[in-house]
Parts: sequence; C-alpha cells; structure tokens
Amino acid sequence: MRSIVKAESKRILKTKPFIFFLAAVFMLSVGSSYQAVKSYELWDRDGFVASGWENLAHGKENAGNRRIQEAVVMLKNIQEAVYVDETNIEKLVVLNYSGREAGDLSEGEIDSFFEDRLRKIRRKLDESTNFDYTESEKERFMGKAGELTGLRVGFAEGWKALDRDMGSFILLVLVMISIIIMPLFAEDPQVKMKELCRSTKNGKKRLGLGRAITAFGMGSVFYFVAVTFYFLVKMAPFGFSGGGEYIQSSEDTFFSVFSITYAKQFAWNCSRGYIALIFVVSMTVLVSVLMERIMAGIVVMSFYWILLLLMEKMASFEVDHVFANFMPLRLSGSKDFYIQNEIYRFAGKTFDAMVWCPAVAVGLSAFMAGIAAWWLRRKQ
Repeated sequence: MRSIVKAESKRILKTKPFIFFLAAVFMLSVGSSYQAVKSYELWDRDGFVASGWENLAHGKENAGNRRIQEAVVMLKNIQEAVYVDETNIEKLVVLNYSGREAGDLSEGEIDSFFEDRLRKIRRKLDESTNFDYTESEKERFMGKAGELTGLRVGFAEGWKALDRDMGSFILLVLVMISIIIMPLFAEDPQVKMKELCRSTKNGKKRLGLGRAITAFGMGSVFYFVAVTFYFLVKMAPFGFSGGGEYIQSSEDTFFSVFSITYAKQFAWNCSRGYIALIFVVSMTVLVSVLMERIMAGIVVMSFYWILLLLMEKMASFEVDHVFANFMPLRLSGSKDFYIQNEIYRFAGKTFDAMVWCPAVAVGLSAFMAGIAAWWLRRKQ
C-alpha cells in the first residue's frame, strides 16, 4: 500500500497542474495582499489624501488598545475622522447608535454602549423574516451576545482583511485541488499501475484504496500549504497585532453573537475550509470512479461549481438554508455564519448553522466516499 501511495503522490507532483497550483497560490496571495493595502488609500473631493501604506502606518501608531467607550470619547474631540484608526470607531458608532455621530452622544449614551448593542440584536431577532424564533431560542442568542461585556479596539486590520478575503481564496484552492487529483483514477503507463494491479492479490482493491488515500492526503497537504502561505503573505504588510481582539471591533461582525477573537475566527474559517476540502475530494473521487474518463469527470465537476456560483448569485435564503450552506462555496467563506443567527431544528433541538452545516457536510462526504468504495469493490 505504501508503494502505491508513494507512486501516486509522485505522479501528482510531476504534473503541470501541480506547477500551475503553486504559481497560482503565489500570485493570488501577493495580489490579494496588494489589493488589501490599496483599499486603504484615502481620497476626498479634492483628490488624493494618503496612500494605503501611510494610512496603515497612522493606524498602527495611533490606534492604541483602548476600551470602546474611551475610543468614542476620543473621537468626539476630533473634528473629522480621516485615518483608519478613526474611521473604524466612527463606523461602530454609526452602527450602534442608528446613524448618529460621536459628537452627538452624551456621556450616559456612551456608557450604555453595550446595552444599546444588545437592544439592537434583540430587535433583529424579533423582526427576523427568515425565522420565527421561540423565546428560548431568543434567550439563548441573547445570552451569547451578553457574554461580550468589554471591547477593546486597536490595530487589527491584517486580521480583518484576512478573514474578509480568505473565503474567495480557499474556493479557488479547492477548485484547483479537485482538478489536480482528478487524473488519479486514470491509468498512467509511466508508473505501471496496471501491471502492479494484475500482479498482486486483490490488486485492484489495493490500487483503488491507495489512490483514495493519496487524494485525501495530498489534498490536505496542498490545502494547508496554500493557507499557510496565504496567511503569511496577507499579513506581512499589516503585521500580526490584533489577533486577540474580538471580532465585534469590525463593522462586518459587530452584531455577531459569537464572542470570539480574530485569531479564533481565522481558525474557524480554516476548519470550515478544510471540511469543504474533504467534501470536494470525496465528490471528486466519486465522480472519477463513476465516470472513469478524466474529461467527463472535469465536465461534471465544472458543472457543479457553476451551479454553486449561480445559487450564490441568486441570494435566496431558502436555497442557501436547505442546500447551499452545506456546499463548499458557502462553507469555505460565507460570513453569514457569524451574523445571520441562522439555526437548524432537529430531533427537538436547535443547532447553530456554524456547527450544523459543517457536521452535515462531513456526513455527506462520508456518504460519497462510501459509495465510491462500494463501486470500486463492485467492479472487481
């Protein structure tokens, strides 16, 4: 078995798609990092104000690590929020106080920052058009939201950019990995697997198992290498500070009921991305086994990815809730898991989408892998 896995791994590493994968990971990482810095350029009606590098440098120097109430008071003393350390606070104030500015707030309103946030979260639950939450479900969400009793804001732009953009990167990595492992179940005369298959007892079974192990093993290696490289390149211009801040210091996840840090959010995103990888590899193995021809398999997988993209463009809650949430596209990058308070009810219990969707995806992956194994055994 070890010789089969070793031979099949070498077969993958010698292919042009693997070289393309490495080049693509490098270009995507560098391009994403460049665009992230460029997005911090400052412009006004008179033209250019500051480059992205200058804006970030100002933020690193002046953001500090203040309590949110202290940051709001500081903002009151500034005539206009310009740099990133100032606009970050301004955005949180606008969200929490329904469009009001820091200069309009009294000392009492600033002190009641978290009470106002909880009231808005409760209102979102009461006015939800997607779910008719029970009182116990609302209380459960409010209990989670109430765990955030303090919020410090500093410089965490690298983590924000990382968690905001890595979903699209992981999606492209998954597509490339599925293309790389697709040829595993096609015969390759250079590694003489057909002869090996014929010359050993249960050779066909061992060959199929060895190729499946190679698909999952090499896919995992490619995934973690790509994510690690992306993490280092993406964070390089920003630095690594701010990983211990809560995600509520970002306007994107300010109303999230999950009181987690940016570092933990990154770990969650990587975990969901890896589950999406297991799903993609399982499906690729199944399609390869059933179709036998590489081009036919590529056509099927291409159709599948196009279908998921079309569903994402539809922006239909019903489609997402019933189907798309369990698929790699949304699993690998949707921030809805943090902010939509989406639930699934099963066997009299309520589960957060953050937990339920990856669990179902793992079950579907095991089901597809089981069918592939059964089909290979049936063909012997």
